[in-house]
Amino acid sequence: MSLLFNARLVNCMKRIFPIARHNLSINNYKRAIPYPKSKQSVITSIRYFLSSQTNTTKSIVFGFSLLGLLGLEETEKDRVLIYTIKKGLLYLQNDDYNAFEQTLHEALKMAYDLKHFDGITYVYDVLANGAFMNKEYEKAKNLFTTVMSRLFDQGGLEDDLNILHISLKLSKIYEFQKEFKNSEIGYLYCIERLEKKFKIDPENEDVLGLYTITLDAYARYLMNQGQTDNARTYFRKAYNASVKLNGEVFEMNVILLNDLGTLCYVQGNLDKALHYFRKAEKIGQHLPDMENFSTVYINLGNIYLKQGLLQEAEKNCVEGMKNAKRHHYDEGKKEAEICLAEIKNAMM
Repeated sequence: MSLLFNARLVNCMKRIFPIARHNLSINNYKRAIPYPKSKQSVITSIRYFLSSQTNTTKSIVFGFSLLGLLGLEETEKDRVLIYTIKKGLLYLQNDDYNAFEQTLHEALKMAYDLKHFDGITYVYDVLANGAFMNKEYEKAKNLFTTVMSRLFDQGGLEDDLNILHISLKLSKIYEFQKEFKNSEIGYLYCIERLEKKFKIDPENEDVLGLYTITLDAYARYLMNQGQTDNARTYFRKAYNASVKLNGEVFEMNVILLNDLGTLCYVQGNLDKALHYFRKAEKIGQHLPDMENFSTVYINLGNIYLKQGLLQEAEKNCVEGMKNAKRHHYDEGKKEAEICLAEIKNAMM
């Protein structure tokens, strides 16, 4: 069962918060929909928020990172602090958590020595994100709570985007910890406030960006809970918001369409699934660098296989194999091989 994820969601979020400069790539679940004989469940881990070690988590953590550099870089000392923070982020990007944490604690000491309130807050936020990615959820919660408290001390309001972004992360943490009631309360809290902001200022890209991410996160939460009808509703909302923010030709749109098609497939609505996959294919053809686009072709192949249209199924799975090879995408090659084997068996 495939839930693609945006390999470059960070690019979408560049315009949102100035700190989003870490250039971290993010990939989603990249597997194809279940083959006709499989019993896989739609309730797979969500992407943004799936198993926390996936690159998906990096999207919510860094693709839209919270506080920005907060007016640092005004002095030579500030530049040293920034350099230390960025060095720590490189360690995190390379999954060297110990070096990351050590470097960020050096940065924290610098910020305290400088008596730089915003700098201290920022370093705590980065440490929280790192703990989140390292599955140290209690530590991450405590650090995010510290960040939120410091923002409130500076006059922050409950519906400020920075506060809502932290709330979104906390909701994800609660989901990982299987505290589903608290998780859902958090998601709905963020959505409600972002919808109000969006209605007031529908052209505000900062609001629209966080709204898109939050809708997507909640849709995947619902999917994990087996609430496929509700999940489809929120995936559609996320898709519409993403199109408004990024235009039609954008990787996240392909991913969301693929997810919608996957849910329709699982629900037995093959015609609707085919509609979404075809639309995803049409957009993805304009995105030659999309690493995991092969999954869309493979999903189309599986739909046609299910319908008994074996030549169409073979055509799409072959195209999926070519695409996966072109991008050196091993998971796609494996899925294409399975798809072609199923087609061969059906032809016998």
